[in-house]
Amino acid sequence: MIIHYFKIAFRNMWKYKMQSLSGIFGLAFGLACFVPAVYWMRYETSYDNFYPDAEHIYRVYAVEKQSGKVNEGVSRVFEKKLQEKFPAVEASTVCLIEQENCSVEGIPHVQLRTLYTDSTFFGLFPQEFVSGDSRQPLQVLNNIILTETVAVRLFGNAEKAIGQQVQTEMKSSLPPYTVTAVVKDPPANTNMQFDVIIYHDMIKYFSELPEEAQWTMFFMNLYVKLHPETDVDKLAEQMHDFTSRLGVNTNIELRMLPISDVRHQLNTDVPFTLNFIGLFVASGILLLFSALFNFLNLHLDLFRQRIHELRLRSVHGASEGQLVRQMMFELLCSILLALFLACSFVEIIRPAFAGLLNITMELSQLIQIFVVCGIGLMALILFIGFILFWRLSRLSTSRQLEIRITGKPVLRRMAVTMQLSVSMVFIVAALVVMMQMHFVNQKDLGFDSRGVIQLSGFLDYSGKIQGALERELATIPQIESITQANFEPRHKSDIYTMITDVEWPGKSFFETPAFNVIYTDSRFVETFKLKMVTGEWWHQGETQKIVLNEEAVREMGLGEPEGSIIRIPSIDDASVMVEYKVVGVVNDFHTLSLRNRIQPVIFLPSSQASNILYIRVVPGQDQEVMRRIAAILPGIDATLADARLTPVDELYNHLNWSEQVGLKMFSVLATVCMLISLFGIYAVAAAATSRRRKEIAIRKVVGAEAGNIIRMFLREYTLQVIAAGVVALPMAYLVMSRWLQGYAYRMTIPWWLLGGVIVGVIILILLTVFMQVLKAADSNPSEAIKA
Repeated sequence: MIIHYFKIAFRNMWKYKMQSLSGIFGLAFGLACFVPAVYWMRYETSYDNFYPDAEHIYRVYAVEKQSGKVNEGVSRVFEKKLQEKFPAVEASTVCLIEQENCSVEGIPHVQLRTLYTDSTFFGLFPQEFVSGDSRQPLQVLNNIILTETVAVRLFGNAEKAIGQQVQTEMKSSLPPYTVTAVVKDPPANTNMQFDVIIYHDMIKYFSELPEEAQWTMFFMNLYVKLHPETDVDKLAEQMHDFTSRLGVNTNIELRMLPISDVRHQLNTDVPFTLNFIGLFVASGILLLFSALFNFLNLHLDLFRQRIHELRLRSVHGASEGQLVRQMMFELLCSILLALFLACSFVEIIRPAFAGLLNITMELSQLIQIFVVCGIGLMALILFIGFILFWRLSRLSTSRQLEIRITGKPVLRRMAVTMQLSVSMVFIVAALVVMMQMHFVNQKDLGFDSRGVIQLSGFLDYSGKIQGALERELATIPQIESITQANFEPRHKSDIYTMITDVEWPGKSFFETPAFNVIYTDSRFVETFKLKMVTGEWWHQGETQKIVLNEEAVREMGLGEPEGSIIRIPSIDDASVMVEYKVVGVVNDFHTLSLRNRIQPVIFLPSSQASNILYIRVVPGQDQEVMRRIAAILPGIDATLADARLTPVDELYNHLNWSEQVGLKMFSVLATVCMLISLFGIYAVAAAATSRRRKEIAIRKVVGAEAGNIIRMFLREYTLQVIAAGVVALPMAYLVMSRWLQGYAYRMTIPWWLLGGVIVGVIILILLTVFMQVLKAADSNPSEAIKA
């Protein structure tokens, strides 16, 4: 019986191949788009969830009450007091991740991502040890743990690394680190990426500072592990005013965040927001449902076309149950074929999708998600199919067969309208993203970015290397100007460059705006070709003069900013206020992506090495200058091997990377969904014209022209597109308007875009069905009547 069912299934699949393959490929493409979207969401929300008891580990950070400024870190005294006052805190640790220059025998320079902590770290974040001391690897100061990759790179293998010396390049007088253990490389989905773990003297030094000083220090990440029975909401509420109850630093409140939320809540430079990822997953769901409706619509129509075959089987003794089983088996064959194709498509697009989003996609996890989604989709289709096939089996024995079969296919039209609606949503989304990208690319940054190159990526603790580098660069004739600055284009402001304790004439007690501080030199305005609104930039050697941007002047409410005295906390001691004289105001320019408004900026003189240089070159000489700089870097110092040369235009374009990726993804979704709809409509049109051939013949016999018949069909599909537009366009407008709210500077969605989408889809649909309709309209009516 099974073999017999197989023969019937594939015979009919081949006989009605246009309808069958349209539904099968549509379902396969829909599932192939949905599964990677689910994987992406799961990946982004699983950061650090692989640690034991991860659901009980939280990040503690501080927020300034008046300004709302977020301090991602705290200090050791916070950890100590939390453990004393809250028994629910079972364990805790502090850590800090920075780049550090080191060297080993035979390798004069290597830059390592260094995680500074102590032995408490492993109580919350245990590591998988490859070799060495796994019990107390950070027992004494300057013990160092290497990842397996770094151990192989520096010493050949993990076993040889144990006991070796790694010399820090911070200061020549500092002792070397001693390798005590080697651990597995951290997974990609962690907020604590590191090459080495060090128990550094810095951790001990800051822990032994007076408590009064530590309450105003915010640079170490604090993690706590809570007792499983803890009421987290109640504990978080008690932590809010913890410092106020202690009578220390009453301007802040403490907050907790699950470690899985740290990436998207505290990370200031994540390219994709959870809202965007959620929007993509929702789009995948819409596409999958569109493919599902297309699949069910086409297959139900296929079985309706075979109603006479089913009635013949019924006449020859087949029961309703046998008819339903046969149809269910044929449907199952189509589903399994679609799942096989979908699995193949997922494997094909996996490398491209991972590369596009810069994530790792493990095949085992992807297969797990595919299996769950595939089984769920199969169960849903079979359930719906059982209900429809049961009704169809009853219909095949009904005396009212012809009346019901030739009735208006309301469900089929609803399915087609739904597919068109989803297609329009994707088309509008892709067009709006494209227009916003064009708007961003055309937006004036406030300075001339052409011919400006950023030199970064190196670490210079003393400033001597940067000084030598600047002297060498000055010998290149194509270079017009060089400046150092501690800023680079980002999505959000760096919290370490934001200050709120600024005083100016006329400031009220309740005003605590946050200012972005850029430490630079006297050549900044020349290199970036900024426009001085009033006054002038300070000259070389002047240390007590500053420049404001226009937004800072507006924030301070200064009518005559020149000559005003501004008091700013000292960079060495935040409790000491230093007076600066405002000598000029510079025009506003974008230091962040267009998601954010221009921040109020204070430009301060600084002679310390920033490790970031900006170089303006003669127009058209960018590539030549970059080539010459790359050639001279190794001769200046070994640490410059990590230096990067990047045109500033590329830096700002990289801020739009998520929009570029979003455009590609929504374009693919729109194309896939539109193709599913077009093939589905083509198959439905072919079936409809075939089913209504007698109606067409009778119309022609009684005098209808071919043009009248064509207009009748085209009007029907046009009305379906208009109905789909009425549903889809308001939804698309609301969704994309909300998406645009994420940009401080954005375009507005024009009305003609929505109208153009409807007109374009109508043209596509009419071109798709025109040949089928024309063929039916030109057919010989006598042939249809004799049939």
